[in-house]
Amino acid sequence: MGEAVRTTVPSANLDTTTEPAPIHRQLTPPMPANILLIQLRRIGDVLMTTPAVAALRQAYPAAHLAYLTERPSDEVFRHSPHLDEVILYPPRPSLGQHLAMLARMRRRRFDLVVDFFGNPRSAQLAWASGAPRRIGFRFRWRRWAYTDAVIPPAGLHYAAAHKAALLAPLGVAVGSLRPQVYVGEEERAYARRQLAELGVAEGDFLVALCPVSRQPYKVWPAQNFARLADALIERRGAKVLCFWGPGEYHFIQAVRAHMRHETLGDYPVPTLQQMTALLERARLYVGNDNGPRHFAIAVGTPSVAVFGRPFPQSWTPPGEPLHRTLEYDPGCKAACTYPRCDHLACINQVPLEAVLRETLALVATLDRHPLERHGTAPARKPGPS
Repeated sequence: MGEAVRTTVPSANLDTTTEPAPIHRQLTPPMPANILLIQLRRIGDVLMTTPAVAALRQAYPAAHLAYLTERPSDEVFRHSPHLDEVILYPPRPSLGQHLAMLARMRRRRFDLVVDFFGNPRSAQLAWASGAPRRIGFRFRWRRWAYTDAVIPPAGLHYAAAHKAALLAPLGVAVGSLRPQVYVGEEERAYARRQLAELGVAEGDFLVALCPVSRQPYKVWPAQNFARLADALIERRGAKVLCFWGPGEYHFIQAVRAHMRHETLGDYPVPTLQQMTALLERARLYVGNDNGPRHFAIAVGTPSVAVFGRPFPQSWTPPGEPLHRTLEYDPGCKAACTYPRCDHLACINQVPLEAVLRETLALVATLDRHPLERHGTAPARKPGPS
């Protein structure tokens, strides 16, 4: 027998501290003036580093902060006030391109490197920089690249807290763990125009529906999302805006095929920043455990997410009850055998009734306590190089 479905409503009193990582040496003057941060791929992982980036900016306000990543993850920082520079690593680089980037990092003469990624390639980049202080996790075969090899926190932690643990050797504390993305006025103007064209007026209860994922163990059945969307339309008069990326439109077609009512119409696939501006206008996000949900959280849009194989604690900010998750453990999540799994019960058996109940409860909370949006004007505009 599997365990009962679990609904997660983060407690406001949840302890978010982690065990301090070992400090191998104390930072001494002069303070770092030229800092490199590395997270090469996965947009969601890049977003999870933003609380640490903000903390570093506060700790070293006069330092030059550069961030090495790949497209399209650079859009996370398009309007960030915390970075001075975004450096682009080439996609699927040749050996020559990688060696050229190693040489480029060496020439930059960084004082401090923090490698959030920790794979063999990023470890090489950190080591090649020659920075006197290089911080990364103590992963097997990579600890040699760092002057401070931090033992990863044990147990389940929100991904942003896991990334922030790398700042412990610097004595830099991270405040809020909510990811940060800054939306520009150009993108907000796009969202206003696009929603007006789709028939959304001020005061409408706009729901962002994102039933997509490229991982089968994250895809809740389309018919369940259809019934959930119908319920929001019938009980709250919601206008449902679907979100999808390149190659994902079939998820939307599958949901619509099971619906009694209509969602809002189609629109061109937006850029990452445009998507974020649309999510900022939504009153509620509903979807799978996927990248757009992280951006909804970053702009303060309440969310309900259905989880399969991953554990919600790793991808949901603690202490924020407006972000709710539902999961089902058939008894094998802790020892998952995917891709040998032949049932995917962890996602397929998350009950619709539980998801609907939590979603409507959150809607009722939002009706009683309307949110105040927290948009922040950009102060810096780092350009990729």
